[in-house]
Amino acid sequence: TSKASTIFRRGTQHCPTSTHLYHGWAIHEQYTLGNTSFARQLLQTAYELDPNNGYVCHAYGLLEYTIGGGSGSGTTTPSNNEAISKAKSLWQEGLIHSPSAALVCSLGDMYITSGDYHSARELYMTYLPKLSKGRERTEVYLAAASLEERVYNDVEKASELLRRACAEGGSRNGGGNGSLMDGRAYVALARLGTSGGLVDDAVVKKRLKEICMRQLKHNDDNNNNNEGGNKKKKKTVVFPVNDGRLFNAWAKLESKAGNLSEARKILRRGMELYPNDYTLLQAAGSIEDRLGNIESARDLYGASLSIEPSAPTLIAYALLELRSPIDTKASNITMVRKLFEEALLIDPKHGPAYNAFGNLERRQGNVEYARQIYENGIKANCTDAPSVYHGLAKLHLSLGEIEEARDVLQRGLSLFKPVDNNTLVQRNENVAFLAHTLAMIDLNVNNNAKHAKDVVQQGLWHCRNSPQLLLAMALCESRLGNDLGARDNFERSLMADQTHAQAWQAFGVMEMRAGNFRSAKLLFECGLKNSPTHGALWQAYGTLESWKGNVGTARILFAAGIEKCPNHVSLYQAWACLELRDGDVITAKRLISEALTRDKRNGSGWLVAAQIEEKMGNQGLVGLILRRGIECAPGDMELYRALAEHEISRGKIDSARELLEKGIEINPLHAPLYHSLAELEARVFNIEGLAKLNKRAAEIFQSDANAPPTDEAMKAMKQKIKHGRTTKMPDGITALAEKIGVESDESTTIAGVSMEDVDLDSLVNNVLCGFGEQSGMMLE
Repeated sequence: TSKASTIFRRGTQHCPTSTHLYHGWAIHEQYTLGNTSFARQLLQTAYELDPNNGYVCHAYGLLEYTIGGGSGSGTTTPSNNEAISKAKSLWQEGLIHSPSAALVCSLGDMYITSGDYHSARELYMTYLPKLSKGRERTEVYLAAASLEERVYNDVEKASELLRRACAEGGSRNGGGNGSLMDGRAYVALARLGTSGGLVDDAVVKKRLKEICMRQLKHNDDNNNNNEGGNKKKKKTVVFPVNDGRLFNAWAKLESKAGNLSEARKILRRGMELYPNDYTLLQAAGSIEDRLGNIESARDLYGASLSIEPSAPTLIAYALLELRSPIDTKASNITMVRKLFEEALLIDPKHGPAYNAFGNLERRQGNVEYARQIYENGIKANCTDAPSVYHGLAKLHLSLGEIEEARDVLQRGLSLFKPVDNNTLVQRNENVAFLAHTLAMIDLNVNNNAKHAKDVVQQGLWHCRNSPQLLLAMALCESRLGNDLGARDNFERSLMADQTHAQAWQAFGVMEMRAGNFRSAKLLFECGLKNSPTHGALWQAYGTLESWKGNVGTARILFAAGIEKCPNHVSLYQAWACLELRDGDVITAKRLISEALTRDKRNGSGWLVAAQIEEKMGNQGLVGLILRRGIECAPGDMELYRALAEHEISRGKIDSARELLEKGIEINPLHAPLYHSLAELEARVFNIEGLAKLNKRAAEIFQSDANAPPTDEAMKAMKQKIKHGRTTKMPDGITALAEKIGVESDESTTIAGVSMEDVDLDSLVNNVLCGFGEQSGMMLE
């Protein structure tokens, strides 16, 4: 029992007829302590004392609605239906005696969630005239506008309702904030049309900028009038808004587009108008954090918390301290934990707080505690439930519990599944994270592109312009053999976010594999212009040039990529492979040694290191390197195959069989292991062992889709590549390049840099010299 509970109990003993005490006690028990059953008893007592109390009816109804799974958190049972019916009855009774925006909006949300849109619309229109306060009417106007836009697709009606909401704040007889207008209404007006895909971020940004500039002009006019002293004041348009959320929304869009300096300027102008708006200070802190100004970020977070402690600010502050502690020599985990705990104390239903706290404990190795934090978040029925489910799924994935992760993600998605594909009000952009992760598991782990595509479609229903989901859809279409569909979704992803480096890279790789080298080159150029520090783009571009036989150009690209992205280990490996094929084993060894020094867990790097030693004639080192690779990267199945082949070459058949069987035991879905083991058994005429292996493989794989390509298949691929050298550039790719500002036929540039402006030989030599002459393989 908490201290607050003790005080409430003593209060009700001395004042047994106080409805307010029972109501406050119930809220504390439900939201702070999670004692739902006891809170239910307290609310029943409060209701019996005063059945006409609107606050009690609303709180009691919310509790019953949550118990009944009305928010999507439970299964349909008679007891659940009874609880939902009770919630409806309580809200309706409260509206009869004490109509309020909270009761209207809760009952309206219930109608909408159940698909009864007409009743919700009628409810809003009926009670708007009955609400006496302007701020109350504003709440209902916002809910009604959302219904019109999202369900009825009536943007004009929604616009009318939002304009009425904007006017409410300015009516001095409306109560509430007097002449101050509600910023939420203006933000909603600026975003009008986004849910139906009618407008994009550029339009919203333009609208927000226009409104903010009007605010600034109003402030300047007032300042000029005040400076005039006793002179007659100039008549100005009354346009004060109650907070700085318009500047916050505008800055957020600039930040999303990568314009951090512009976002910083916008927030500073907002803070001049609203110096006590803690959300502006928190947003400004986040921008400074991203710009690397740690001290400024820390000061801004502190200033925000001194005005009003909030869960988002505490989380941001905790994450900052986790990345950049004040004392770099001491652990500040205890401080970070306290910040997360305080965030949950302030808002026990804040999903991101549970997510961040759980992630911290997972990284600290406290798996069970992390699991408990996520489960607590799910029980709390958080306002942002997807983040909690996503965090719990990541915990399962980190433990290798794939099916458990899938189950959690599906549970999370089920909360937001549309009813008969028609319940638009349950749209939640954060559901995109759940859908994306589940789709990637199905695509890359379970090799089920069809199911992955279905999952992505559900996510796109919630967030139709998500660059990540559109990229996932493109990958699904590509895996299913639908290149036209893949191209369409790649283009949509990049139109939604030109800085999405993964989309440029994946699109280019698909075109490269199809033999469309000109298209691939152009896509890589566009990607690097937008994201010059994305190592995978440099690697893919260099690989393309090596495929084309342009070894010198490929070498330059790898060197430039390493200079831009020194921690992208795959670049070193790709360059080492290039040098190995070109016969320069010394350079190849230096490169792969550097790669393994930076990341010993990179299994493919050990494979390349073994190939280099084999090429140099150091057969004795090959087996040692492969075994060291298995120690460092036990999950890389190709290391088991390579070491098995090495053992076979030395005549150690039993050792090779043991390695392949161990690999299959670790990852029974890695088909090439079965192929290698089948070859081994056939080589020693082990008919019985071959039959057992075939039976085992048949139970796991439905078809022999993993067999190595035939000579005919290789000939067809060569013909496809030859054809691709002269294929016409697709219109969609050309349009993207024109939008980015990259020339499609510019042959004198590499990644946007003129070949004539850079000493390319010096670039390669400088990068190589940085590795030293005596790099070792670190076999110890």
